[in-house]
Amino acid sequence: MLKKPLFKQTFVLLFVIGVADFFANTLYLYWTVWWFDMVMHFTAGICIGMATVLVWQYFFNQEMSIKKAVWTALVFTLAVGLSWEIFELYFELTFFSDGVAYVTDTSSDLILDLCGGLLGAIYAHRIVFK
Repeated sequence: MLKKPLFKQTFVLLFVIGVADFFANTLYLYWTVWWFDMVMHFTAGICIGMATVLVWQYFFNQEMSIKKAVWTALVFTLAVGLSWEIFELYFELTFFSDGVAYVTDTSSDLILDLCGGLLGAIYAHRIVFK
C-alpha cells in the first residue's frame, strides 16, 4: 500500500491540509478570510474520499464498483464531518447560540465535505481500479 501512487497522493494532500490548518490557526485565517474554511472542508473531503477507496482496496483486495466507492466514501466523509462539527462544539470553537449563522456554517461545511468526498472517491476509483 505504501508504494501505491494513490497512497502518496493522499498522504501529500493530508500533509498540505495539516500545514494549511497550522497557518490558518496561526494567522487567524478561519476568522479573517471568509472562504478559507470552505476550501479546507472541501479539500479534507477529497482526502477522506481518496483514503476510503485506498483503505477498502488494501483490506479487501477486491474491485469495487464506482457506485459502491462513492457511497462508502460519502458515508465515511459524513462520519468524519459530523465528528468534526461535534469537536468544534465541544471545544467551543462554535456555538449553538449563533443561531442561523451556526446552522448555515455547519450545513455548508458538511455539504462541502460531501462534495469533496464524492470527487475524491471518483478520482481514487479511477486510479486504483483502472
